[in-house]
Amino acid sequence: MSSIEELKSEVAKLEEQIAELVSRKSAFELELKDAERKKAEETISKIVGELKALNLAPEDIAKALGVRVAEPEQKKVRAARGTAMPKVKGAPKYRSLTDPSLVWTGKGPRPAWIKAHLAGGGALEDLLIEK
Repeated sequence: MSSIEELKSEVAKLEEQIAELVSRKSAFELELKDAERKKAEETISKIVGELKALNLAPEDIAKALGVRVAEPEQKKVRAARGTAMPKVKGAPKYRSLTDPSLVWTGKGPRPAWIKAHLAGGGALEDLLIEK
């Protein structure tokens, strides 16, 4: 039985050593990441300093690296007054029998002369302009 107790004792010692090694490993990994981050920051800072000294535009650098830089979003600009196309009125479809200068396209509310013609017993087809 003493051999079983000795084996258990050895296993316990090994488990402690494994736990300590795992702890040291995670500490070293954190230290390594921190060192890599600091090195990258220093390198980037050095490169940016040199680029500023050369007066290079960030767009030129991105183009040289093959990186596409997002263009700043432009505001929508309204067109200048008077540049819009004028509204086109429809071609006249109806003409007054009494006054030929009075015309109606057939769109919108009926003019008074149309209403008067219809009230007098006339038909809308009587006022159609022939083409």
